[in-house]
Amino acid sequence: LIQERMTRIEKDLEQVKRTRGLHRKKRQDAPWPVVALVGYTNAGKSTLFNRLTRAEVLAKDLLFATLDPTLRAVKLPHGAQVILSDTVGFISDLPTMLVSAFRATLEEVIEADVILHVRDVSHEDADAQSADVEHILRELGIEPNDHRRLIEVWNKADLLSPERREGLLQASQAKPADERPALVSALTGEGVDELLSAIERRVAEGRIVLSVPVPPEDGAGLAWLYENGEVLSRRTDRKGVTSVDIRVGPERVERVMRRFPAARQ
Repeated sequence: LIQERMTRIEKDLEQVKRTRGLHRKKRQDAPWPVVALVGYTNAGKSTLFNRLTRAEVLAKDLLFATLDPTLRAVKLPHGAQVILSDTVGFISDLPTMLVSAFRATLEEVIEADVILHVRDVSHEDADAQSADVEHILRELGIEPNDHRRLIEVWNKADLLSPERREGLLQASQAKPADERPALVSALTGEGVDELLSAIERRVAEGRIVLSVPVPPEDGAGLAWLYENGEVLSRRTDRKGVTSVDIRVGPERVERVMRRFPAARQ
């Protein structure tokens, strides 16, 4: 029975790998940054995903509970949009035959602009679980101390005693702003607004803002900007010229400049 279940999981993971490959290609063509959720099994990733996206995704205390490709758009506090991606839970000591298939589902984490490491800080083995996740992240080529890209999310604050909660808050506040974990409860929504603001700050880093003048006769160009970047603002002068401030990744700047030679940083 165990062997049959392992075989079934392997087949499910292979399907996930193929489907996520197609989704990854679509995301590469989209202008929005990708935010990936990672974490130990039952850390609350799917519950947090539901909270952030208001979606209903399977949230169970089960190994591999999240095997369906899970991608949703999320709007950040100032209107920017990101793609949020859930992943299967990390577990230690995976059977050898499952390791490669399991890690294959995490390929998109490597390409993510921001990674949320979701931790169940109410769990007695929280530190050991975190170490397991960090080990796999390193094997994927992701440095857990890369605070420009990675945010620790201390989840399940609602299960903490007042003393434990206060201790974690003090520990968080003692860290530099760009290294500060987010203490949240995915179940109640506590701390989620602060987490979204932290994601927004990370997303903005390294992205470039261009001011693009669009003549009144170029309606297609205006639509093109919305499809290929994150439009921050737009205003139209008396002559009908629309000035659009757009934020894009460094790899898209040349593409915008080819389409709009008058664009400026």
